[in-house]
Amino acid sequence: MGEILKIGMEHKKFAFDREAKPVATIRSGDRVVFETEDANCSLITKETDLWAEFPKLYAKGGGCNPVTGPVYVEGAHPGDCLSVKILRVVPGFIRNGGYTSIYSGLGMLQDCKGSLQQPLEPRTKICPIEGDEIHFKLHNSDDYLKLPVRAFVGTIGVAPKEDRRSSFYQGQDWCGNVDICDIRVGTTVVLPVHVEGALFSIGDIHALQGDGEITGCALECQGVVEVQIDVVSAEEVHYCDWPQANTDEWIGAIACLGYRNLSEAVRTGYTELIRRMEKEYGMDQLDSYQLLNLMGEVQVGNGSSCLCKISRKVLERHRK
Repeated sequence: MGEILKIGMEHKKFAFDREAKPVATIRSGDRVVFETEDANCSLITKETDLWAEFPKLYAKGGGCNPVTGPVYVEGAHPGDCLSVKILRVVPGFIRNGGYTSIYSGLGMLQDCKGSLQQPLEPRTKICPIEGDEIHFKLHNSDDYLKLPVRAFVGTIGVAPKEDRRSSFYQGQDWCGNVDICDIRVGTTVVLPVHVEGALFSIGDIHALQGDGEITGCALECQGVVEVQIDVVSAEEVHYCDWPQANTDEWIGAIACLGYRNLSEAVRTGYTELIRRMEKEYGMDQLDSYQLLNLMGEVQVGNGSSCLCKISRKVLERHRK
């Protein structure tokens, strides 16, 4: 194996952009190491850094939720797909930790628009990482909880069909900020190609997050991500209409509807999975519908994205 390309986080961007100049060119099958900035560009470092100050922080940092890239992949043409296997994710590689925050007006359990509810108190918690443990200090106490590190990639994607899209957002044709915990080591994400070279970018590493990211902020941190990127045909990976996430244990569909209703995302993800089961395994659509009713799983991303999946073992029984 030759030298692995490393791309530093000085190449951070705030959009997936068809016109962006690539920072590097690779071949299909190459491995690449990306250094990634945290969602707020290292401007949240202490507990007094609160959401109320974020407009100032964004102005200082240039934006939010940056990705590193883009990378031009030789041989990737419109109509192809990129197969991106996650090989390594190291969270908090500079400051040995990360932060999580409660933002006034953001999150599943508060609503400041058209409501009598008072905004929740803004709060930032700095969480050191020691080995495979996260130290979650309790408020007004010297006690802390030891939580497991379960690092994953929050934002991943390619140049969109049209123009440019903020890396804070998500969508069918580029993927983006989906915050799905299963995009971790061992998972392969399959993305559609719309421009020559695909223009792939990645970022937004989380050390830990529960389903739904209910406060709007996971354990955000800088990170190192190593991936292997292959150009594949849409037919080879049985691509239908939405990005895929697959492992040796399951196949899945990523529904990234751009912050619309979660029920709609689940419906979209399962519909995509039914189409793929028909294309890849030759299954009748109504059989697939009933099978997913019994054996399907849903992982909620950031409240409007989700991953719908099913065990390969179940499907392989049908193939045999």
